[in-house]
Parts: sequence; structure tokens; C-alpha cells
Amino acid sequence: MSSHHIVRERQEPALLITDVYSIDPELVGQLLEWSPTIITDVNSYEAVTSQTYKVDVIFSPFPIDLPQEHVKSVLYEINYIASALRYLIAEGYKAVNILGSGFDQEILESFVPEIDMVWLHDDKRTIFVPSGFEKWMPAGDDLFLEPLLCDLETSGLNRIGENHFITINDGFFSITFSEPQFCLLTEKL
Repeated sequence: MSSHHIVRERQEPALLITDVYSIDPELVGQLLEWSPTIITDVNSYEAVTSQTYKVDVIFSPFPIDLPQEHVKSVLYEINYIASALRYLIAEGYKAVNILGSGFDQEILESFVPEIDMVWLHDDKRTIFVPSGFEKWMPAGDDLFLEPLLCDLETSGLNRIGENHFITINDGFFSITFSEPQFCLLTEKL
């Protein structure tokens, strides 16, 4: 007997790529298991397709000849990441995995209320979390919180550096703070 999963369009997070080499290829393979919509920019297209990934949407600041018939081209003026996030929201996506680094954190923060983002970079996973966030993790995992939160309260974590924490036991940890609205929680992959 086998189980079948019906994946509705836009149910799985899209994969927005600026640097296909920023995490281990095996982890990229895991992201591709559910056949997400893959978006990249014209500068990263060759690197992405050299890994045999099928790109669905290419963002470019200028008109381009489409490399394949199924690929959609979207023009942007100033910022690829902001344009791609606006596109995903307009298309009804609820979540996106962003693969790469060197982004303006403020741009990402401005989209937090509209789309769930997981930022994969430099063999790390970063998410935007609100106060009251809880997550289960095994004992001994490293976490980093940014920015430095003056009134940070934690449960299930030991502080081992300025913004560096380690989980105490297998189980849930939680963080609470009053400002800002969200903080960045980073863990090693």
C-alpha cells in the first residue's frame, strides 16, 4: 500500500535563489522534494540551472530572451529580493525559502507580516520570530538572536555569548521580548 500526497499549487514554499552554493547541496535537494516554484535572477540563472534545477521564474532589470518556453520573465527596477517577494505575495504564496546571503535585513523585515520566510545562508537557517516564539529542539543546539534584545527572557536556553544561546534539554524553548516586533533566530544547519 502506498500513500499519495496531493500538493496544491502554491501550498509548498517557493524557493527564491540568489546563491545556490550557500548551503549544502543535499539540503537544497530536500527543499526540492516537493517541486517548489523556483525563482532566481538573471545573474544567478546559469549557476542554478547548472545544478539541473528547473527554474520557473527569472527576475531581470532588463528584457531578456527566455532560455526555455516554460520559464516566466519578470522585470524589476531596483531590488530583486523585494520585487520577488512582492510577486510571490501577489501570486498567493504563503511561504518562501530564500537561498543566499547579502540581503538588506530591513527589506526582508518589511515582508514578515505578509509571507513566512526561511532564510538559508552560509549553512545557517534564519527565521523572523515574534515575542512568545516556541520551538522544540534537541539539547546542545546553538542559536543566535539578533538584534541584541534588552528585555529578552528565555526558557530552555543558556546564554553562552552576547547573542549566542544553547538549548538546555531536548524539548521546547521560548523567547519573549517587547521590542522590536520581530527578531532573527539563526541556527546552524
